[in-house]
Amino acid sequence: MVLAACVGAGVDETVLPIRIDYQCANNKVLQVQRAPDARAAAVLIDNKPVVLQRAGSAAQEKYSDGNYSLYLEGERAILEENSRILFGPCAAGPLPKIQRDRY
Repeated sequence: MVLAACVGAGVDETVLPIRIDYQCANNKVLQVQRAPDARAAAVLIDNKPVVLQRAGSAAQEKYSDGNYSLYLEGERAILEENSRILFGPCAAGPLPKIQRDRY
């Protein structure tokens, strides 16, 4: 009964599917496929897959190979090449959410 008092209302958490097609500025589509363990992500650039490795980032998911950097934050994404935006701003339709209990 004491534990029940510590449990707050559930919190909705966005679930990122393995593949997301983001709609970007200038009618571009950014296709992103994340590895199941989220250690890598592949993007299509000029119809060629480019694999990016997970990189440290405090605010969002970041993947990079030194030239390309992909930033994912919920339903938003940006892809840069050498700090120049190639795709962005990008957004996905509503992504699935799950409810997690807070303790």
